[in-house]
Amino acid sequence: MILFKYPLFIITLTYLAFSQPENRFLPFDWVQYRQTGKINSISFSNRYAYIGTQLGGVQRFNLLSNRFEEPITRAQGLRSNSINAVHRASNGVLWVGTSYGIEYSLSEEGDWTSINRDFLGLPFGETIYRIGESDQDIWLETSTLFYRLDPISGVVTGRMSNPDVSVLWSSGLIRFQIDLSNLLFEYSISNGWMTDFRSLINPNGKQMRVTTIATSIRNEIWLGTEDGTFFIGDNTMKTFSPFRFTLANNDIQYIEGKDSFWLGGRLNQYSSGVTYFDIDRSICDVFTFNENINMDRNSIYSIIKLNNEIWFGGEDGIIVYNTKKDFWRTYNVNIGTNKPLINSFLKINNEIWLATNNGIVILNKNNKSRINNEIVDYFNNNTVYDLSNTENHIFITTEVGLYIYDNNNNKIYDLESFGYKTKNFILPSNHFDYTAITKDEKYMYFANQSGIIVFNFKDRSWSNAVESSIYGSQEVKSIAIDKEKIFIATINGVVEFDMNNNSLEIYNYKFFGSINDIYIKGKKIWLGTSEGLISYRYK
Repeated sequence: MILFKYPLFIITLTYLAFSQPENRFLPFDWVQYRQTGKINSISFSNRYAYIGTQLGGVQRFNLLSNRFEEPITRAQGLRSNSINAVHRASNGVLWVGTSYGIEYSLSEEGDWTSINRDFLGLPFGETIYRIGESDQDIWLETSTLFYRLDPISGVVTGRMSNPDVSVLWSSGLIRFQIDLSNLLFEYSISNGWMTDFRSLINPNGKQMRVTTIATSIRNEIWLGTEDGTFFIGDNTMKTFSPFRFTLANNDIQYIEGKDSFWLGGRLNQYSSGVTYFDIDRSICDVFTFNENINMDRNSIYSIIKLNNEIWFGGEDGIIVYNTKKDFWRTYNVNIGTNKPLINSFLKINNEIWLATNNGIVILNKNNKSRINNEIVDYFNNNTVYDLSNTENHIFITTEVGLYIYDNNNNKIYDLESFGYKTKNFILPSNHFDYTAITKDEKYMYFANQSGIIVFNFKDRSWSNAVESSIYGSQEVKSIAIDKEKIFIATINGVVEFDMNNNSLEIYNYKFFGSINDIYIKGKKIWLGTSEGLISYRYK
């Protein structure tokens, strides 16, 4: 055994404090939901199971209600969402091991203190597989050594080949093959899962490897698996019940829905698909491409919810899910060869309009056949970003300008020739690349790098809403409106602007990644980002 003492000034320099984005926020004002990947570690308090995941931070599962609550991620101050080990100590401190080192929170929520791996003396490439505790210390297990830490400060007090005291460990990643046949023979599995007594088989017939095994305070056996599902063993009924809360993608391109969401995003190296997300009922259903027949693998950039169908727009095709028949089908649209992406959908009577990188495509809602229209020829080979409509008009934002199509008279207008201009209206200096549209009951808003303009439905007048200097004249990815407040998502973050009193807030945090879509529901704003689905309680 080797003992160490470190000068105080070194400790001060190697400790980093991370809290929620800013101290003015509560720990879960910002919440990040992600694809979890495999479960690496499980630990328990009297109230929660803390589940360390490969990609989704630390999930919190309420043991009293059997419901998922807000996860602990980079939005709460963790340095990484890839969790190798987690341990909830008996003194109430939550410990987490990542590739950066070790982190701990006295509140079990935010205000994280990070201890760098170099300070711990972890060699390059060494991984923390388990965290545990003895009567006096916190312990770390790596592939070569055990590290003893002070439970208050996290200072390393020893390194050894084996602990010299009894250690209560939280579960870690199973690194070597173990025999699960006796355990799996003793328990049945609910919800359509099966077992071959070596691994678990999900309802779609895919084999799932068990990645960690834990025993709860109630002496229940918990199994974590490679797809983020965990199982709770009922000692009386001898039954394993599955629970899972994960997204199909981490790069969320589009949010569709009101009370619940359908989410689509870019393909990644892990299992990809689409997600049905209902936070109020703690439901997160994943439909993966490799487990559903007639669901071709595709990045998803747009979604529209119809009566019994959900349409997903991808690259040169659409995927349609019939919710009533629980049936998937892929349709090739043949948009073109130049980045054939479907950016947006719009329903007009029995037609579905597609805004694509090569123009507009119109499909029959029932048989999905193409419909010829002069509007299709007019925008051929032009990028169409978004579509919206009033009773008789369709608004079209493109790379060459903003256009309005009169559906009754079959006429096309540009911005300058449609409607009335208010006295102080100033036409944006850049007439092109209107990339985002949103509307409420009275107005429709259009954004480009030169400003945001607004159209009044009642008197058909145009006026200026937001100067481009408010959002740094950046490309606008998406906008959302709540009465006098407008939220503007750009490549540099989110601007919350009050159009009545001209006040603004700017949110630009590293855990955002890039923002692709924005939606308001109740007191929260939801962001589809390259780092997952993020919510912010702004009221």
